[in-house]
Amino acid sequence: MASRWNVMQNKPKKKRRTSLDLYEFCTFILFVSLGSIGLMILLKLPSGTFDHVSDERNGIIGLGFLLSGWALIRFDASARRRAREKYDYDLAEYELIRTKFLEMEAAKLELQKEYSIQYMASTGNNAIIIDPGVSDSKYNSSDEAASDDE
Repeated sequence: MASRWNVMQNKPKKKRRTSLDLYEFCTFILFVSLGSIGLMILLKLPSGTFDHVSDERNGIIGLGFLLSGWALIRFDASARRRAREKYDYDLAEYELIRTKFLEMEAAKLELQKEYSIQYMASTGNNAIIIDPGVSDSKYNSSDEAASDDE
C-alpha cells in the first residue's frame, strides 16, 4: 500500500450530515414510538384499547411527541454543523498535504535534473551506448563459428 506522502491524496467530500449518535438514535426511537401511540389513540386502534385513556395522558403523549420532534431537529442541526466543521478541517488538511506533496515533487524533479546535468557533463562526448537487445553470448558464438570456418 502506498504511504501518505508518495501519492496524491483524494479531496474530501462534503456530506450533508454526520452519522447518528446514540442520543439521536434514542430520541428517534422515542419519537417514532410516541408518534405511533398518539396515532393509535387518535384512530382508536385496536378497537376498545384506548377508550379508558384520559385526555391528560393524551396531552402528555402529544407533548412528548412534540418535544422529541424538536430534539430530533436540534440533533440534526448539530449533526450538520459537525459535518461542516469536519469538512472544513479535512479540506484545510488536504490543502496542506497537497502543498507539501507538490513541493516534494518539485524538489525531486529538481534533483533528478541536477543529477542528469552532472552525469552528462561527466561523460562528455565519449558516452557509451549499450544496446540491451544484443547480448555478448551472440557475439561470442558468431566469433567462434567464424574461427572454425577458417
